[in-house]
Formats: sequence, C-alpha cells, structure tokens
Amino acid sequence: MQQYNASGNDIVIAIVDTGVDFSNPDIQHSLARDELNYPMMLDPDGQGIILTNATFTAFLNERGTLKNYEKEIPGNMTSSVYFTRDGVFLDMSQGGNGTTIHVYNSFYPQFGNSIIFNGTISDDMKIGNSHHDYIKSASGVYHFGVMYQGEFLSKIQIIPVLVVDSTIAGLYDTIIPDLSTSWTDYVLDDFKPNSKSKYDFDFTDETPITLGSGNEFLVFDSDNDGKNDYSAGTFGAQVLDVYGVIKNNSTIIHDSLNAINGTLLPPLDSDGNFFGVMTDFMGHGTSSAASITSRGQESYDIYNNTKKYSIIGVAPNAKILPVKALWLGDTVYGWLWSAGFENTDNHWKFSGKPKVDIISNSWGISNFPLSNTSPGMDVLSLILSMLSTPHSLDDDYPGVTIISSAGNSGHGYGTIGLPNASPFGISVGATTNNVFVGYGPFKDQPRFGNNTIHYDHVVDFSSRGPSSIGDPKPDIMSIGAHGFTPSSILKSDKDSKDESFSLFGGTSMAAPLVSGSAAILMEEMKNESQDYDSFTIKNILMSTATDLQNDPFTQGSGLSNIKSALDYVHGNNGIFIVYNDASYDNLQEILTPALTNLNSTTIGFEKFNFPSKSFPMTSWFAGQLLPGDSVTSTFTIKNPTNETLTISINPNTLSLIEKTQFDGITTVQQQDSILNETGIYIPNYVKLSDIQENSTLNHLSSEENPIPDASSLMILNLIFPFNQFMNNTSEVYADDLKISSLYIYDWLDNNNDTKTSSDELSMINRAGSWGTVQELRISEPKENLMVYH
Repeated sequence: MQQYNASGNDIVIAIVDTGVDFSNPDIQHSLARDELNYPMMLDPDGQGIILTNATFTAFLNERGTLKNYEKEIPGNMTSSVYFTRDGVFLDMSQGGNGTTIHVYNSFYPQFGNSIIFNGTISDDMKIGNSHHDYIKSASGVYHFGVMYQGEFLSKIQIIPVLVVDSTIAGLYDTIIPDLSTSWTDYVLDDFKPNSKSKYDFDFTDETPITLGSGNEFLVFDSDNDGKNDYSAGTFGAQVLDVYGVIKNNSTIIHDSLNAINGTLLPPLDSDGNFFGVMTDFMGHGTSSAASITSRGQESYDIYNNTKKYSIIGVAPNAKILPVKALWLGDTVYGWLWSAGFENTDNHWKFSGKPKVDIISNSWGISNFPLSNTSPGMDVLSLILSMLSTPHSLDDDYPGVTIISSAGNSGHGYGTIGLPNASPFGISVGATTNNVFVGYGPFKDQPRFGNNTIHYDHVVDFSSRGPSSIGDPKPDIMSIGAHGFTPSSILKSDKDSKDESFSLFGGTSMAAPLVSGSAAILMEEMKNESQDYDSFTIKNILMSTATDLQNDPFTQGSGLSNIKSALDYVHGNNGIFIVYNDASYDNLQEILTPALTNLNSTTIGFEKFNFPSKSFPMTSWFAGQLLPGDSVTSTFTIKNPTNETLTISINPNTLSLIEKTQFDGITTVQQQDSILNETGIYIPNYVKLSDIQENSTLNHLSSEENPIPDASSLMILNLIFPFNQFMNNTSEVYADDLKISSLYIYDWLDNNNDTKTSSDELSMINRAGSWGTVQELRISEPKENLMVYH
C-alpha cells in the first residue's frame, strides 16, 4: 500500500502447500530466517531427506599433506581419496567394481517399492586440482550422497553432493552439490538416438553452501548469461523422519491426520550423514508464496508481444516459511509446528511463541461426503478452530491467523469443504480478473474476447456456504480467476525460451492474496501500537470489505479491501468496523460436543478445549434454532477516531426483480469471421435484447437498455439435459473439457454491421462447472455492462 508505505515488514507467513521453490530472484528475499540466519523451512511429509552417509577417507601425513593410500582403508569407510597428475578424486570406481550408495527415494510411496534404494557409481568424483589444491575436510573424511527428486510426473533430478567439515574436524557444515553434472543429465534427450553428454563429475567448479550464508539456494547458470536455468531446491529444511530412516523410529500415522509425531531432523547432520532440502513437487506452493512476496524486479513477456511486465505481490516484504505438507497430507503437523508447538515424547507443548503470524492454506477437501465427516466439526476443522483461538491449547498461546481457500466446488450452495468450514478461521472465495485473456492457450480463442478490462465478479467455481454447522461462509473474497506469478527458474531443456512465470488461479490464489493483506494489516497495527489477535484481524478484513452485491453464502462480506482496512487502522475516511457478542458463543456451543468426542490424547494434547473467554465476530450466526425460537445479540460499531460518524442502519433484502427464460438449440463448430482457422470456433451468441424480447421485462427495460435500473446483480443460468451432458460423441467419458460453458460479453459493434465478431467482444465473466447447470454472476450489471447488446 503506497499511501501507508506498508508491505508486510516483519510478518511471517507459513505456506502450507506443495513446498516452495525460492530460485526466482523475485522471491528469494522472502525466505524466513531465524536468529542465526538459518532458513526456516519444514517438511513434515518426509520428502526432503538427502542421505550422505557414503564416506571417503583421505590419508594426510603429519604436515597435513595429502598422500595416496598404500594400505587397506579403514573398515568403516566406503572408499578413499586419491590424487594423480589430473587432480584429486573420490575413488568411486574401486578397481572397476563401482561404489554402492544408499539413495533416499523422495517419490515414495507414490513411486517405488522402498524409501531407500541402492545406486552404483563408477565414475570418480573430482575434489581438487592437486594434492595442495583441493576441497578441504578438516577430519579428512568426505561424505557423499545423491539427491533423487523432481516435480511430480516430470523429469527426475539426480544431483551428486559432497559434505565436508570445513573448519572443525567432525563438525560437518558445508555441502557442495554438483549442479553442472546434474544439469547435463537433466537436459539429456533420452529420445534422441546416440544422444550423449559429457558429465564433468567435478566438485571443484561448484559453489560450497553453508547454513546461514544466505546462498542456500541450489541454482545453476548453465550458459553464464547471468540468469540461472536450473534449480534443485533450497538447502536447510527440517524434515520429519516419517519412515524412521535416520533414527529408526517411524512416525505414528493417524487415521485422519497422518503424521502427528516422530523425529524432526536438523537441517544438516553435524556428523555429515544427511541434510534436508525444500523443493516444490508441483509448483503450486511457489505460486502461492509468490502471489504474496514477489518484489517485481524481474520482467516478463507475458503476452509474447515483446512488452515486459513486472509482477508484484501483495506484501513483498513479508517473509515466507514453507511447509511441504501436500505430498502425504501432514498438514496438522505443519500447522502445530508453525504455531509454535513442539513434539516431545509424542506430546505437543507450546514453546512460548508462534513461529509465524499467519498460516495460509491453498487447499481443502471438497469431496467431504466420502470422509464421513461434517465440515466444520471434522477433526481438521476443529484443530484449525483451536489454533485460531487464543488460549485454547495453552494458557499462553496467543492464537494464529489461519486463512484457507474456500474451495473450487461451486456454484452450488453448501459446497464449502474442510478445513475451510472452520468457523474461526478465515475462508476465502474467488473473484475474476481477466488478465489471462490473450495469454498462451487463451490467445486467439474467440470465446475469451479481446481484452482484459473486466474484473471483480464472483467466479462460478468458488465454493458457497453455508457450512454444515449453518454459519455463513465464505468470509471474504479475493482474485482467483486469474493472475500471474513468478515461478521456478528451472528450464525443461537447454534451449528453452520459457520465462519463469506461470498462470495461477482458483481459491488457491485468493487465500494467499488475503494472507498478504492480513500481513500488511498486522504491520500497520504494530506500527500504530494497536493490539490485535486473530479475531481482530478477521473482523477488520470483513468489516472493510467491498460489497459485491451477492448474498453472504456466495461472497461472505465481500471483496478484500486492504486500503479500507488501513484507513480504519489510521482513522481515515470514516471507516469503522462492526462485530457482535453472540456468534462465537453460539458456535462454541455447537463445536463443544465434537471436541468432547475427539480423543485429543491420540493427537498429543492433554488440554483441548476452547477458553471460557468470548471473542467478538463480525459475521452473525444465531445458532441452530427450532421453529418459534428467538435469540438476541448486541452489535457494536467501533469508530477508531474521536470524530463523530453519522451512520444509518437499514435492513436490506436481496430479492428477485424479474426473471426470464430463453430456449434454444446450439449450433456446433461455427467459425469466427476474424479468426477463420481450423479448430477455432465461436460460441453461440445470444443478445440480451433478444432475451428481453421474449420476456416480461418490457415494463422495466428497453431494447437499448435491457437491464432494469434497480438491479444490483445479474445471474445467468445455462441448463441442458443430462443425456447431452454425458456426450457420447466424446472419446472420454464425462469429458469435462467438452461441457457447455456460458459466457457474457460487452459487445461494441465497431463496424455497425450488426454481426458479432471476436475482435468486438470483451468477456466479463464465464461459467464452466462440471454439470448440467452453469451459473454466471455479474455484480452491478448496469455499471459493468457498458454496452447493452
């Protein structure tokens, strides 16, 4: 926020997701660090363990000069170090037999039969140029291993890595990954006959990496152009030893929560046998993080027209603590650790301070009927509610603001899933932002129109409330269809021209955008010496949101408006907040029986209940009432200034003005007069004025202006028979790419020929859910439909 110079300073956000790749310069600065400048990263899914327990001993004389072994090497060593006129090497070949090492399978259990497999290396690895010029290990023992990782269903990365005790004998503090060899292997074209690559198997031309140095990023510039082309993650993650590989005591796997305890490994074993790395196996978590903290220093040719754009996040100075928890689903462990709890002897104890200010979840479970649980009262949602509430799990626990995507299961009501149904967390739905028009696969597609000017309408897929408890959800909205974010710098091949950005969307995008807004709000409240807790943050965001003219079960309180929220903090522009004294107590009454039935000791908690204190809430929930019941509540309007505000309170009802129906039969595969190319087709265009001619709206509208003056919301539904939905002409059963979608456009007939063409259309919103009914919404249609055709 330029007016207040707010950017999220000193606020830490946990991204509980697929991991985060920090290779892009736009987000490297945002990696959270502790007081030793060590990266703060957690992998409770156990994916990022790198075994380096192969040992190679060097023979040093009394003056510390390297000599070749002339006798048998010690029995506890894998092999030895030798030198020739060509340099100093780890003896991998061992007389042609090769060296067998243990490799941690980061793809397990999705791929592979075991968490560890054996690999054989036959090429000696270079560690020096001469017996005087070589990589030093103070103890004379070098540790070696191989990183075996990669993105899901993509190429595998194999990275040889050396670990040394650079200063103190026996205290291993430095890793040296052979990224040049790994890059050569990664871009090798396996499908080209006689394809060959020259691996250098050389550590001397690589950069040593130590924890706390600030350069823990495993990146490589293959062509020396100043821009990195290869990323293998970030060194220094704490990884949960889920399978007991290191400590031989595997984690207890809870039926619903997966890993809930176990040995959390240090980022680097001081004995040199392993270290942890943070990667992103899908790119999703990187996009979530980048939408918050991208600083916009890089530029991207997004529309492939040579014009460059920078991408700036909501809170570029906030810090990101990545939690990789969607490989196995160990989200609760990630939540608890981020919130400041530590697991000792299978019990969770509060450490005295949360590690983060905000937890952001761009995920959820939408198919909740299959889980036999009721969203909001399920164990995931209950834990989220507890962690959001001060003093719940420990008397000194201050609570953490937890923000979750509402889900992509709309447009039906009651589709809010778990844990986003948690009544005390913040659930975020999605709105439109048509910047994707003209990009990549959306370019030269008539159905998407020809410009990007429309935004801020509710997206059809955004999940709706109420929750199964009955309280209104979602809480707030933000952009989810769509936006661009910086991405990993990893290139798929050596000649790739792809730039390091990607299209992002869904409520997965909306949640981190609100997390960024919450970070800015917290920063400013700290600067103004204003106390807050998670309920305060939620109430301010909801009270200052912009009304999108939809019902609360669709939009919550409206579109997140950080400018208005900061106006409240600074007492500007007459902004106030509203909250009531009953919602929390009504919700707690419903949740308490579910908490009582939960065996919290199996999770590791003795105390697992809400505090006696009540908290104010902006959203109103009267409880579960029987016919004839009534309740009362006191609503408070809080004015942050000493100036008098004149406020009018008026009851409003969202009611239908009029409805009409238009029946027709679609014409398939019509070509556009402008983009007259094979395989490019236009939708079936229907003018609003044509619908008006067949309706009873004549007394409210005219041919020139078919939208009634009093309208604040337009809802269009497309309905077609089930037997046509299951289109038997498609090669794929229930093909969701061949469903009938609904679009609405502004049409400006530039050439006055009365014929619609794609270059005259501006798409406002679209609907394409999987089903026989599509629903499309336009807020303030008279303002947003500039031309009525």
